[in-house]
Amino acid sequence: MRSDSVWRVLLAGALCVLAILPAPLTASDEFTPDAEEVFVGADAGCWERVERLRDPHAGFQQEAFAPAGLLKDPWLIRWFGGKKGPHSGTVLLHCAPGWHSATRPVPILLVHGASDNANRAWLHPYDGMLGPGQKPKEPGFALTLASRGYAVFAVTFAHSQGDNFLQAEQVANAIRRIRRLLGREKDRDFAVDLVGHSKGGVAARLYCSGARSLFPKKTFLSEFRGDVRRFVAVGSPMLGVDTGFRYYLYNLWVDQDANVHAPMAADKMLLYGFWTDVGERSIYTDRGNAFPGQCQVLYDLDGTGVVPLAPDSYTVDGNLTMRALYHGGTSMFLHSRGIRTAIDQGEKLIYRLEERGLDPRVSLAVLAGKKPFDKLQSGNRVIPVWNHPLSPKSDGVVFVASALALDGALRRGAKLLGKELLDLNHLALACNPKALAVLEKWLQENERSSR
Repeated sequence: MRSDSVWRVLLAGALCVLAILPAPLTASDEFTPDAEEVFVGADAGCWERVERLRDPHAGFQQEAFAPAGLLKDPWLIRWFGGKKGPHSGTVLLHCAPGWHSATRPVPILLVHGASDNANRAWLHPYDGMLGPGQKPKEPGFALTLASRGYAVFAVTFAHSQGDNFLQAEQVANAIRRIRRLLGREKDRDFAVDLVGHSKGGVAARLYCSGARSLFPKKTFLSEFRGDVRRFVAVGSPMLGVDTGFRYYLYNLWVDQDANVHAPMAADKMLLYGFWTDVGERSIYTDRGNAFPGQCQVLYDLDGTGVVPLAPDSYTVDGNLTMRALYHGGTSMFLHSRGIRTAIDQGEKLIYRLEERGLDPRVSLAVLAGKKPFDKLQSGNRVIPVWNHPLSPKSDGVVFVASALALDGALRRGAKLLGKELLDLNHLALACNPKALAVLEKWLQENERSSR
């Protein structure tokens, strides 16, 4: 149904200084909303235009890549200047056909999730990669919305498992560039509708929550500029995830399939009869750190009682391995430092977002799924997935209880535009016609109002 690159998505962002010192530059001081390189015509593939933007702030670093995380799509490699592991100061801005002549008043910015990119997520979701001249089997949301009169844009981050703080700032940069492209820099009512799928919703939410004042020491972050009208979270972990810590078999699978671009929660495992250090593929930021954004999206769903460990997590040793994996410790099968250690390494981002709330000028809509996957595809292999009848409801990646957790996001008075729970899995939420119908309903509600 989809290529290997598609399914790897499963398993798988000082308030003051001494007057005698210059204030540290923020990204808004250093970033200029101009393209470093522009691709049009045949060089843009199925997009009308692709731009590479660069933020020169020193806070943007070269992030580490796992081998499976290096870019493989020739289009993306070319647009990123020939680099398979691009610098996180760069981001691609994709412009869908008709972006400059759209009839609908509010532009849309689409933000992809982990182990994904704008091509696969929004352009051709049913094709792994497209060659020159090839067209999608079925058009994704970007092409469909563009055909209906919307000015549609999308980003591709340099690192598909990257730091959410860096990606939040790249979302802010992309919005500034869209404003310039559309010639609306003097338009005080300019705003976009922001659609974030999965982990991409975390970066979008961070920007809309006032990232700079929430994390003032991260001087590359911008404060929210009021340039988002609506934020639509699609299968996004509003209350975080805990997948790697919840499932022992998930850790085994990640270890044994080098094509899976996702981290393990264990740092040592009993493999083929030998006690093996797997720390370089682990989620912890002090070991390899090839998945820098994953610690940031964690939440202790078991310890807080939101989604207690269920029979689908049970292990044959009387659940000793289950408890060691989740809460930290050693069993005869593995060692884990526990989810709380990883949450601390991720700066408790989800907790901070919950405490903060969205800017009250933003309207929120949430789309969640309740249909787990029944199979996975890795290369030419199709792997059946048995779902335990007592498993907590989820879309196969994000629990419904997390996707529909709204209290924190609405804490400061942001308006709830709507929420929907569909019988779709995590990937289908970003490409299925039923999901698109719900999304477009929210986009069109009071469309002529900028707020």
